[in-house]
Formats: sequence, structure tokens, C-alpha cells
Amino acid sequence: MNWFPLRNFTHYSLLKGFSKPDELVAKCAENGYKACGICDYKSISGAVSFFQACHKYDVKPIIGCAFDNYELFAKNKDGWFDLIKIVSSITEDGNPDGRILQDACRAGNLICTSNNLANSPIKGDDFYLISECLRPTYYSDKHHANLHRIILCSGMKTTMPKIREKLRSGELFDNQEFFECDDFYLRDTKELSEILINDVENANVVHEISNKCEEYDILNKPMLPIFPTPNGESEEEYLKELCREGWRNLLAKNNKVKDQENKDKYHQQFLHEFKVIEEAKLFGYFLIVRDIVHFVESNGWISGPGRGSAAGCLISYMIGITKIDPIEFDLLFERFYNSGRNTGDHISLPDIDMDVPGNKRDDIIDYLKETYGHGNVSQMLTFGRLQGRSALKEVLRVSGVCGFGLMNEMTKSIPNEADISDQLAAMDDEDRSIIKWALINNDKELRDYCFINDAGELQGDYAEYFQQAIDMEGTFKTQGKHAAGVVISKEELNRVCPMVNQKSSEEKIAGLEMADLEALGHVKFDVLGINLLDKLMMIKELING
Repeated sequence: MNWFPLRNFTHYSLLKGFSKPDELVAKCAENGYKACGICDYKSISGAVSFFQACHKYDVKPIIGCAFDNYELFAKNKDGWFDLIKIVSSITEDGNPDGRILQDACRAGNLICTSNNLANSPIKGDDFYLISECLRPTYYSDKHHANLHRIILCSGMKTTMPKIREKLRSGELFDNQEFFECDDFYLRDTKELSEILINDVENANVVHEISNKCEEYDILNKPMLPIFPTPNGESEEEYLKELCREGWRNLLAKNNKVKDQENKDKYHQQFLHEFKVIEEAKLFGYFLIVRDIVHFVESNGWISGPGRGSAAGCLISYMIGITKIDPIEFDLLFERFYNSGRNTGDHISLPDIDMDVPGNKRDDIIDYLKETYGHGNVSQMLTFGRLQGRSALKEVLRVSGVCGFGLMNEMTKSIPNEADISDQLAAMDDEDRSIIKWALINNDKELRDYCFINDAGELQGDYAEYFQQAIDMEGTFKTQGKHAAGVVISKEELNRVCPMVNQKSSEEKIAGLEMADLEALGHVKFDVLGINLLDKLMMIKELING
């Protein structure tokens, strides 16, 4: 029989699931499963990471989404787009729009599972009754049960001592079943077989769903919107014209190409860069970025001169995206972009950060919506992760083992991730932990609480909690709006990308992180609101009186 774990929740089910997509799929591959399902609660934000992990481990992905009392799974790519429409239609009360839900379910591209037919939006052959014995999974390994409970306590705004008191008193509470047993883990093939052999109905359900669900690809090459050139010329010709203007106004007027040697140097660099841009079909990308910078400056606002490796691109300088001549300062184009980043299956986009005045950022986004369509432009989601200091504090708080004073003293020797990013990158994958780095490098400061002994094991009064925090690093705790990222799509986003509600705004945002959006083919632009530019504009206005 074609059995596999179907109903898996990951940490994209915020403060409900603990599994990471990659570790979930890796565990399935280790156990010999040929397929794996995912059904995060009212979210498909983890679908891209899950799909990529399945491709990596050669496991068939079954993409789904859980709602109150039922789950929907995509049978094919049209079903994937139906899931996007349903999730994007979720209203403030937390439920999908009824009409959109029914239309999608009637299209025949979705499968529904539930423990009660009355709860299902799908009737007929694509509805499957799931009995209680085929439990969903919330963590990949059985020994992660306590880590899952810590996450649940965070969501419930309580602590383990309070939960234990409720269990002793017999008081009923939310999520009680997760604190009473450790059975919500990914079972191996032997355990799953023993369950399904004695449960013919569920065995047939899993087998049929596996057969009904096709293999399809949700990833795409970049789908840049068409840039509206002023006279209807091609994007390539318009970029060339802007470069000609830059050559005349920036290089020739400033005597940078006065002698033949310099002229040849600039010309050869231009030809090299243009060829790379042409091969990757990135004319539109540079035109959109240049248009954003031009909009800022045409309104009399100040834009940044260029950030990071983007300043190494001569074409960016010639068309006004950056204000730094890379030839003059010996900056490398290859640090910014090179043809080696592109293959037949994948195009990697450049990354040009645009610094704009903080109080003008909303005006810029409104301009992009007017230009490319209100439904085609959106800000994007980002997840807050438990990392280093925050992970250890969360474990200590939920466990109730010390007060805030000691907690702060214990964690002050754990650095921020950005401060040691290069050193973390040099660590082996299995050891890549901010807390573990601190135990190695700040041993003296942490020894009273925890240390690594000669056998490589954690030891000390708080060793158990340090280990739990290490295991929890990278787990999602919150979600919010990305500070800089803006996605511009060729298509209306609510048809091709899940859109999610924001507490602080009626406007929905793209419900994927930037790397996942790019994997689907949507193009993100970093428009960074910089408060210093606001202050410089105020000074400029005061000077000009």
C-alpha cells in the first residue's frame, strides 16, 4: 500500500506546530516514505520551503491547509492555485470567504479530510473521513514533545508549572491533549503500518489520496512585470538610451572618458555588464529600480547614494540608480552580479537596496501600485524566529526555573546573530547555533550556568534548558510585515500568492518570506525607509529657507 504521513503541522502554524519543513521531509526520506503531506493551520506560507525540501529528498509533496474541523489538499497545480485563493480570502473573523471556498471546492481540484462529513465543504468522492487513530503530527521526533509544549505555552501565555497544576487539579484547558501524551510525532513505517493494517478505512484513505494527488511544480523563473517605457520602445532599447544619457552627462561631461585608455575601460565594462544583463533578461529589473529612484528624486526627496555591492555596477551608476562610479573606486561588478548565478532552471535576481526617506516610503509604494496595479504590488511577510538569547529566555520563562534578573544575567553573554554571522557560517551545520557559539567562546562567563565538558556534552545546573534552547533556535514565534521588501508581480497577487491579514492594517500583504516569493517567480524590491534621510531633508529645507 502507498502509505505516508499526511496531516503534518510545521512551525508555520505559529505557536501550534514545531516541525521545520526540511527536518520533517528529511525524516520521511529516512523512513522510506515516498510522499509527505503538509496542512498548516489557515496558512500555506510554508509550502515553498516544504516543496523545496521534498525535491531535495525525492519525496512527493502533498500540499494542503487546515481549517477549523477539516483539511484541504491540492490534487494538482490548479488545486494549489485554489488553495491560494481560499487562504487569500480569509477575513478578519479567521474564516475563508464562503463563496470563494465553495467555488474552489466545486472545481474538483481539492481533496478534503475531516472526522465529520458535516464539517466538510466538499461532498462526494473527494471527501475522506479520518478517524482519531490517524493523528496529525506536530513534531518530527518523539523527544521533541517537550519543545512543542514550550511553544504551546508561549501561544497560551502560560508556563509549564501552571499547566502541571491544571493537570493535577483536573481543570480542562486548551491543547490539553498535547500535555497528556507524546503521540503527535512522525511515526516510522513500522508504527504507521501497524496502525493502518488494523484500520482498513484509513489505510484506503491514505492510499487513494496518494494516487489522486499529481506531482506538479509550484516554482517559477522570475516573472518581471513589463516596464511601461515612455514611447512604447522595448525595455532593451530604453535601457540603452538611459545609458547613452549617462555616458554623456556623467562620464563625458566630467572628463572620465577624455583619453582613449579610460574610454576603452568604461566601454569594455559597459559591454560586459550589458551582456550579463541581456543573458538574464533583466532589462525590466534595472528599469523598475531606476524608476523608483527617479520618482524619489523628481519629488525633491533625497535617495541614498548606493548600498553594498550594488555600487559595483557601472550601468546602475550610468542610469542614476547609484551615485558612485565603480571604475573610479575599483569596485567589482562580480560582487554584485555575475552570469554564474544563472542556469537553465534558475535565474538569480540582483539585489539593489534603495534607501529612501522613511516618511515617504508609503508614497513610493502607492506610486508603484498606480504604475503596476494595486493588486500586483504588496509588502511582504516576515517571521520572527527564536534565536540565541531569545530562545534561551523563552525556555527559562516557560519552564519557570528562575526570575528575570537571573535570566538577563545568564543571557547577556550570548551575542546577536548579526555580530557573529561570519563565525556561525564557518561552523558545521549540526553545530551552527548562537548559544553553542557562546558556550565555546564565552565559556568563562557562562560556566556557572552551563558548559561543554570534555565529552562534548552540556553540563551544569541549567544544561537541560540550554539544550532545549539550542534545539529551539530557528523556530518561528511571530509574524509581521517586512521592513523593506515590496513584491511586484505580473499577475494579481491573490491569485498566485497567499495574501494574509495584518493586525495593524486592513490591507493584506504577501504571505511568504522574500526568498519563497522569489522561488515562485515574484520579484521583490528592497525599499528601505531611512530616518536619517528625513532629517537631512529637514536640514535642507531649513537652509533653503
